[in-house]
Amino acid sequence: MRLLRETPEMLLGFKALRRLLSIFALALVDAVALSLGLFGAAYSFGGGARVGAIAGLAPLLLAAWICVIAVFRLYDRAHNRRNPGALVGAALSWAGLVALGAAIYPQAGLRLGWILPASLLALLCAGTFRLLYEQGIEKIYRRGLGQTPVVVVGREEDRARVRRTIERAPGAYSLAGEVGCRDSGVNLGALRETLDRTGAREVILVGAELLPDEEFLALLRSVRLRGIPLRVLPGALALMRSRPAVSQSLGLPLLEVRYPRLDNSQRALKRALDVTVSLGGLVLLSPLFLAVSIAIRLGSPGPILFRQKRVGADGSVFLCYMFRSMYEGAEQRRAGLEPLNEADGPVFKIKDDPRVTLVGRLLRRWSVDELPQLVNVLKGEMSLVGPRPLPVWDFHRMEEAHKRRLEAVPGMTGYWQISGRSNLSFEEMVRLDLYYIENWSLSFDVEIILRTLGAVLRREGAY
Repeated sequence: MRLLRETPEMLLGFKALRRLLSIFALALVDAVALSLGLFGAAYSFGGGARVGAIAGLAPLLLAAWICVIAVFRLYDRAHNRRNPGALVGAALSWAGLVALGAAIYPQAGLRLGWILPASLLALLCAGTFRLLYEQGIEKIYRRGLGQTPVVVVGREEDRARVRRTIERAPGAYSLAGEVGCRDSGVNLGALRETLDRTGAREVILVGAELLPDEEFLALLRSVRLRGIPLRVLPGALALMRSRPAVSQSLGLPLLEVRYPRLDNSQRALKRALDVTVSLGGLVLLSPLFLAVSIAIRLGSPGPILFRQKRVGADGSVFLCYMFRSMYEGAEQRRAGLEPLNEADGPVFKIKDDPRVTLVGRLLRRWSVDELPQLVNVLKGEMSLVGPRPLPVWDFHRMEEAHKRRLEAVPGMTGYWQISGRSNLSFEEMVRLDLYYIENWSLSFDVEIILRTLGAVLRREGAY
C-alpha cells in the first residue's frame, strides 16, 4: 500500500525511498573506508596505543568525512558519485581540515604525520568500495530489479533514440510504453490508457519545443494530477541556454518540468493535512468502525465494505471504499430502476431507493457510510476536500466539458456538499466543482471542512 503518492511537493515514495537507501549505503561505504584508513594509518605509525587514542575521535572524524563528501556532491546523482576527481578533492580537503584542527587543538592528540596517509588509504578504500557498489547496482538493474518504468512520448524517430539508449545501457529506467506525438499535440487519451495499463511512474517527453503551449500545459497538468514526474529531453538550443542535470542512468540530459500553479507549499500542506487527519481519524474512529461493522453484518447478508471503481484525477480509476448501505447485488438491479432516477445528467439518485438497507439509511443520514474513504485519502487516491469521484459508468456518460472537474484530486467532501448536496442538479455540481478548482486555497479547504461538519449535523441532502 502506498501511503504517500509520488508528487513533486512530497518526495516520499518509491523513487525517493530508493534514493535515500542509496545515500545511506554510500555513506556506510565511505564510513567503512575512512575507518580502515584511520586505524590502518594509526597502527602503522603508532601501534596499538595510537589505535586506542584514535577510537575516541573516530565519530567526529567520520562526521567530518561524510560532510566533506556531501559538499562535493558525491551522494547526489550517479554521474556525480562516480567522479574520481571529486573523490580525490574530498579526501584532500578532509586531510586539510583535520590538519587545521590538529594545529589549533594539539591536545586532541592528532599527529600530522599520519593524517595524509590516513586520507590516502581512505581514498583508496572508498574508491574501491564505490566501484564495487556501482557494479553491483548495474547488475541489479540488468536483471530488471529496482527499475523505474517510464513511458516515452514523442515522434517515432525521437522515441527510437531514447529506446536505443535504454536498451543499450539498462539502468534505473525501463521502457514500459510509448505514445506518439503530432505537431498539434499529444493524444492524452492514449497516454492515460498507457499509464493505467503499464503502471509507469515517469513520463519522458521528446520534442517538447514542437508542441503548442496549450497542448504542453495540458500534458503537464495531466501527468501532474496523477503524481507522475514529467521529464523533457530538450533540443540543442535549450541545452545551450541551460545546464540540465543528466539522468543518473539513462545518460541523456533530462529536465524535470513542474506545473507552476500546482507545485507550491500549500499543496504540500494540503497533502500533509490529508495524511494527518485521515490517519488520526482512522485511529480515533476505530470503535465506531467496529460498531458499524457489527450492525451491517447483523442487518443483512453480505460484505461489510462496499468497493466500487470510481474515476479520480485525470481519469485514473481506483477502488473507493464505503460501508455497505445496500443489499447485496444492488448494482445489478440499477438498470431496472433507471426510470425512477430523480437526478439529472449522468448521476443516478433515488431518494427512497429500495436497495438501501435499514442500517444503510441510518449510515447515509449521518454520512457514516463514507468514512472508510479515509483509507483512500491516506493512500493518496483522494483528498479530504475536492470534487466527488463518480462511478465509472457515470463518468462514461459525462460530456467532455464536464470532465474538467477531474483536474483536481477527488475529495470526501467539497464545495458541492456544503452548497446543497443531492438537492442540486448535476450542472450545478459541475459548476461548483469548477469554481473550487479555479479558486482553491488551503483556507478554502479548511472552511469547507468546517461547514461540512455543520451540513452533516443538519443532515442536508443526505439520502
